Amino acid sequence: MYYPHIHVRDDTWLKYAALYWPKMGRLRPPGYPLLDSMVSRRLHEERWLVDIPPPQWASAEVGRPFLALIDAHAQALRDRFGIDRIDTWGMPAADAGFGYAGDQRSAGRRDDPAMRGEVTWLNPRFGFVHVSKIGPEIVDAAVDAGLAVTGPGRGGTWVGMHPELASVYTCALTERIAADDRLQPVTDQTLPHTAVSGWTLDRMVQVLVDRPVVDAAAPRPHGDLAEAFVFLAFATVVPANLHTVPVEKILEIRSKFGTELDAFRAYVTEQVQQLAALDDIRDLSVFQEYLHTEIQRTVTAQLNQLQERLRSVGLDSAQALANVKSVALPPLAALAAGTVGVPASVTVPAAVAACVVSAPVHWRRQRRTAIQESPVSYLFQLKQDLTPGTLIDRLRRAWPT
Repeated sequence: MYYPHIHVRDDTWLKYAALYWPKMGRLRPPGYPLLDSMVSRRLHEERWLVDIPPPQWASAEVGRPFLALIDAHAQALRDRFGIDRIDTWGMPAADAGFGYAGDQRSAGRRDDPAMRGEVTWLNPRFGFVHVSKIGPEIVDAAVDAGLAVTGPGRGGTWVGMHPELASVYTCALTERIAADDRLQPVTDQTLPHTAVSGWTLDRMVQVLVDRPVVDAAAPRPHGDLAEAFVFLAFATVVPANLHTVPVEKILEIRSKFGTELDAFRAYVTEQVQQLAALDDIRDLSVFQEYLHTEIQRTVTAQLNQLQERLRSVGLDSAQALANVKSVALPPLAALAAGTVGVPASVTVPAAVAACVVSAPVHWRRQRRTAIQESPVSYLFQLKQDLTPGTLIDRLRRAWPT
């Protein structure tokens, strides 16, 4: 379940997500007009990116602790987040990652005459939440307490407030929906708060009343452990230029390696359970170092073991093949050609191809077994499919598994 916005901001992140998660939902108010990127549009057409109307039960349940918070701490909240103090709030909400409607594009251009009347009430320091995500009682209480304003926007009415209030509310709402609907909150944004923080009334009081206003330069939460583990694991095999990979290739990989992907998800779940203690680490840099170390110890080690096993049944890894010196290829190819009875007049590439096609059946079976038994076979297949290959690499991928 994607949060805190409606539109995904980072297409490269979205491709990473599509390579792992079964589907991704987003809270989209009914009738809200979309301004999706081409990548989001394509994934939406394939029903991988799905729209979830904000459920009324969730806003009602999340609203109860917020109403209690306003009732008990209205003055303290007003002293820090009152809209009459907006000029003291600091950076614009858009710069903090929580702009208009969670998507600055939604506001339309200020120089667009058709939109000008719609955006005149907006202030770039506000954080915005669509009214469909907030119960009317909370809206009324927040407005009466001087903590929020309402006004028209693209797709309906929006509630403007201090971006930290908007962030905490959205995270609490996402957390409740995700917990009850068995979803995993994920985000492409660096946020002051997350949707996996346990948003009870006591937690809200601690964050919004007892603690000082969040400093933009202060360390940020490290987010969800499973999400961090997956993206670091992908970084070991996915090329740096993933932004240039067509979305159709991402969809092809999902369809082609569904079984391997399911096995990898199970492996990630197992690893994350073993790493649960990392969630208690306070400093982001220390958390990252621990996680990098664990990726090396588990994922990279498993990939190396798989590649070594493939070597043992007669297939070298893609990296080793790419580094073979060209001077060694002619005698190697000649030997292979002689072994399988290829005429000497056949070119070197054709000889190599003939050798591959004529490989013993038990080699192919052993290779298939090795890949199927590895918990990281999906990462291995990603590397094979997403890394530009040489002729021999292409022949290897054509070898039936």
